Amino acid sequence: MNIFSYVVLKLSFILVVILGLSLPLYTHNSSVQYGFAPFGGLKYSENFKNFDYVNPQAPKGGRIKLGVLGTFDSLNPFIIKGTAPDGMMRCYATLLAPAYDEMASHYPYVAKSLEIAVDGTWVIFKLNPEACFSDKTPITADDVIFSFESLRQKGQPLYRSYYQAVVKTEKLSDHQIKFYLKNNKSKELVAVLGQIPLLSKAFYEKIPFDQTSLTPFPCSGPYQVATVEAGRSLVYQRVPNWWGEHIPSQKGSHNFDTIQVDFYRDPNTLFEAFKNGQIDMRVEMSAKLWTTEYNFPAVKQGHVHKYSIQHKLSYGSYGLYFNTRRPLFANRLVRIALTEMFNFEWLNKNLLFNQYKRNTTYFPCFPFAATGLPGKAERTLLGPFKDQLPPELFTQPFTLPHHHTEKDIHVSRTKALELLRQAGWVLKNHTLVHAQTGKPFVFEFLINNPATQKIALHFQNYLKKVGIEMKVTLIDTSTYQERYDRQDYDMILHVIPQGPTPGNEQRDMWSMTAADQPGTWNVAGIKNPVIDALIEKVIESPDYETLVVRARALDRVLLWGYYMIPAWHQDTIPIAIWDRFGFPDPICPPYAPTSIHGWWFEPDKNKHLSDPQPLGMGVEKPLSRWQRLKLWLGMN
Repeated sequence: MNIFSYVVLKLSFILVVILGLSLPLYTHNSSVQYGFAPFGGLKYSENFKNFDYVNPQAPKGGRIKLGVLGTFDSLNPFIIKGTAPDGMMRCYATLLAPAYDEMASHYPYVAKSLEIAVDGTWVIFKLNPEACFSDKTPITADDVIFSFESLRQKGQPLYRSYYQAVVKTEKLSDHQIKFYLKNNKSKELVAVLGQIPLLSKAFYEKIPFDQTSLTPFPCSGPYQVATVEAGRSLVYQRVPNWWGEHIPSQKGSHNFDTIQVDFYRDPNTLFEAFKNGQIDMRVEMSAKLWTTEYNFPAVKQGHVHKYSIQHKLSYGSYGLYFNTRRPLFANRLVRIALTEMFNFEWLNKNLLFNQYKRNTTYFPCFPFAATGLPGKAERTLLGPFKDQLPPELFTQPFTLPHHHTEKDIHVSRTKALELLRQAGWVLKNHTLVHAQTGKPFVFEFLINNPATQKIALHFQNYLKKVGIEMKVTLIDTSTYQERYDRQDYDMILHVIPQGPTPGNEQRDMWSMTAADQPGTWNVAGIKNPVIDALIEKVIESPDYETLVVRARALDRVLLWGYYMIPAWHQDTIPIAIWDRFGFPDPICPPYAPTSIHGWWFEPDKNKHLSDPQPLGMGVEKPLSRWQRLKLWLGMN
């Protein structure tokens, strides 16, 4: 044996040892795994019994009643057409299940294991042969491939972004599916494929997948749609003898026999329904209500409990988004000027009861926030794009204006007017007009929630100080969704959800491809080649440390682009609950802080509440259809 052959053999042996230590099973080109984590290891061992944040002995039965603002006209949450009701994902199982006490870890669900090529060019999911739909037909490889292709070809645009690295699918057997991946450098893509919601191919061969429908369908998940009152109410019913009940990733969850969701057009009516016991749980989004209105009799008597849920989630990329497709907001200087005029300090004190913190990032509460000046690794990453970026990005920390005094407001007004002058606008007779055309600066702030109206009116008053007329338009949820999908707005207050490991979904949020596609998350219409390049870098991050650096660089470029006026967040989530339920400890896991999956119904508590004497009302007496219609219409 020559020295070269010896070195190759030695290195091969070392590689085998290393891989053998890090993967459950190693072959010459792949590893078989029981779960998957894009970065780091899995918390739970292969033979785990249940997640720590559930009670595996939780009793099954009873019901919970939820309330939602808005309406619905379809049961399909995966297409642009129509508005689907809250909670439809309860009806769908996925190949892998996330653990909500870990960052982006996934465990067996419909897939009992997976095999991943070492070079990242393919992944095989091996299905649990016991998995079936609610009509007892088996979930097979054909259903998985059908689900994948339907979502990619006919679903919302985000699925095309998610799956664009998949070259083809192959059915290896009734219970094995292989996905071929092109140039896959994304650590997250396997987890993305593991989250494919599983649809019944046989059902959708009869009813077109890309059409709205209120027809209940065979469900792969723990719940099925039992009853529907279009636009008003629906009931999810736990599937009898559901196939996944004893799978470790599902054990102790999905304990209610029925979950009823009622829809309301008016937020005040929705709150009154909760106070009257017609809704069991409420995530309180209004700081004013949480501070001043939770003193009704049921709270004082201990029948309603308030909780502040600790969490590890981001509020997402939340802010007042400019539609840069509109000529008015295509100019960055204009966007900076309007950002100067947003007085968060007054808003927080007078409308938000000082309960919120200002966002200075697109990734609040996550380590991806760009703070201070870019570090060495960030400068190296951003260096090739230096000529395409604002010079101050490299020399100044990104900051937002503060308005603590009248002097601060005057400084912001002066700065805003100078920026607007540079952009071609001048102030004449207290009205901002274009220097060449004389056309006044007028735009629309589109909202669908009366609570947002107060925020909008506050901003409207401050924009008057620089001669800008902002029209506030309040419309119903369905019309709002339609205009959102058509990108027909000047400005909206919007949140784009962010997870603990940014990846493929960033394409749908900020890329040039997504900018002109209806229904994407790129609400600002961003078309910036630097951002596109950084998105791909984020997706291709080989480890978590690199991901943090690259996501911070993306955040920094987004911030200096002034595509939105950053909003605010809380460190806890306020929740109020009628005392009818039992809970695990903690009530909700840190990465799903509003989840009811681990709760259960307690008949003894409910019996106490059903007694009208202590409450002065029969909270368990069901409403008539007319009573529910009156509540829904706000006719209380």
